[in-house]
Amino acid sequence: MSANQLKKEYVEPYLNSGEERFYRSMLLLAIKKLILIETGTYKGTLPHIEYILCYQQLVCLSRQEGNDTFLKVAKAIRKVAHKIYRIMLKKNMTIMDDRFLNLV
Repeated sequence: MSANQLKKEYVEPYLNSGEERFYRSMLLLAIKKLILIETGTYKGTLPHIEYILCYQQLVCLSRQEGNDTFLKVAKAIRKVAHKIYRIMLKKNMTIMDDRFLNLV
């Protein structure tokens, strides 16, 4: 995903809604994807993988541009990725991955 796409898809909603509302909206979107996965109609990257990749790109972007907002957005997205990962592990929808917290 390009820097402009990341800014448009994640940073703008974060700035418009605030950290807590952004977190809840991202979590809700991921849960909707989980429901689609359970019904077998979802065709795409698993939500926890998608969000962890976005996190990595936003961290790189924050280092390149020196903007602290990108780091805050990345932190919220990583929080969602870990939450979804734990939900998927409980439902046996994924296997353990070293990129995520396993002991909580």
